[in-house]
Amino acid sequence: MIEFVYKEKAKEEGPERKLDLPKNVRQIGEPEENRKIYIEDYVITYLKRFAKEEPLGSRIAVLLGDSERMGGIPYLFIRSAVALKELEYSEGGIPFTDEVWAEVYSAVKEYFPAQDILGWFLSVPGYPMELDPGLARIHVNCFGGVDKVLLAAEPTDGDEDFFAYENGRLTRQKGYYIFYEKNEAMQRFMIDTGDGESIDEKEQFEDRAIKSFRAIVQEKKDISGQKRVMTFLYTASTFLVMVVLVIGITLINNYEKMEGLEMALSDISRTLESQEAEEALAETENVDAGPTAAEPTVAEPAVTEPTAAEPTAAEPAAAEEQPAEEAEQEAAEKPEQEAAGETEREATGESEQGSGEESGQEEPKAAEQEEPPQEAQEAAAEDTIPETYTVQKGDTLLGISRRIYGRDDQIDAICSLNGIDDSDRILAGQKLLLP
Repeated sequence: MIEFVYKEKAKEEGPERKLDLPKNVRQIGEPEENRKIYIEDYVITYLKRFAKEEPLGSRIAVLLGDSERMGGIPYLFIRSAVALKELEYSEGGIPFTDEVWAEVYSAVKEYFPAQDILGWFLSVPGYPMELDPGLARIHVNCFGGVDKVLLAAEPTDGDEDFFAYENGRLTRQKGYYIFYEKNEAMQRFMIDTGDGESIDEKEQFEDRAIKSFRAIVQEKKDISGQKRVMTFLYTASTFLVMVVLVIGITLINNYEKMEGLEMALSDISRTLESQEAEEALAETENVDAGPTAAEPTVAEPAVTEPTAAEPTAAEPAAAEEQPAEEAEQEAAEKPEQEAAGETEREATGESEQGSGEESGQEEPKAAEQEEPPQEAQEAAAEDTIPETYTVQKGDTLLGISRRIYGRDDQIDAICSLNGIDDSDRILAGQKLLLP
């Protein structure tokens, strides 16, 4: 079973405190409740390689590290080991002489000055087995204390167990932890004591458990990242669903208000369309109807009574179409009529003269009234043309020319006088100077 332990930075009040435990570990067996043992991965690798160098004999090493207490329980962190290649286990025991301890303390001073001795390592062929009672005496004499342990291993199979001194004997511990860190001090020691080669270069076996553990750690990291992404997506989706539900409920509650608003908008739209249609119809009628009441009127020529010798203005075509024979007959009868007329005038005297004066006075008036229609129209229009004109909605220069002047030829003159470049572009409210 694998257990992940994360660092805790909080400090406990009093002499004891929460420890900075390794970030991730691999659990072996079921660790004891009254003692926690942690050993670094490089140390395990180093001790296994050291034991295989003498598979038929014994191998001994000293374990180094530091120990702490938390909640009354000792925590042992084994971070390094010093191999004692000249020391062997025999029936007479293990001779931990002064020279052996001098070698150990020399390595500690050079490579591990901040670490303490936490126990020892023993590799013997045929382990596991019941340990020799003499080993307990060696442990008590050289590695006494509750924070000292023995790591016993078999050199070929790689089985190992921790033992602690309890109740007068060495008791096998049910489990421990292997943790992982850089451990640069141990790496440097292994390189210096291994003829310049690192432990990775000399490794002959494949620790499948370590590789499996690291693969599981990476897989858990990937799964954790995926879970975070899925959690975010789930939260975002839930939020969107809630927004849609709120909007839907609001729309349902305000359905009647929306219908009323829609009807009001429809009425406004129809009213605007009607107004636009009326304005367009009015503009069309203004263009087609010609001059309005505000436009100047053209004076009509005076109508005179027709005479026998002169056709009236209303019947010029009929006079022109008279046959040539009627014209000759009239010409033959004219002298006779003139003679009769003179006889009558002589008989009447002054009355004829008076009537002649009256007829003489009437003829000039009729002549004055027979002014050409075109000239009279222009004269009357000039008298009624205003100086300026304010553009109304729907006006065009063509309509203004027709309305003011009664003809279409004043567009260019209006554009020139007002500096208008585009005769199709005038604005409502614009004041135009009229020529």
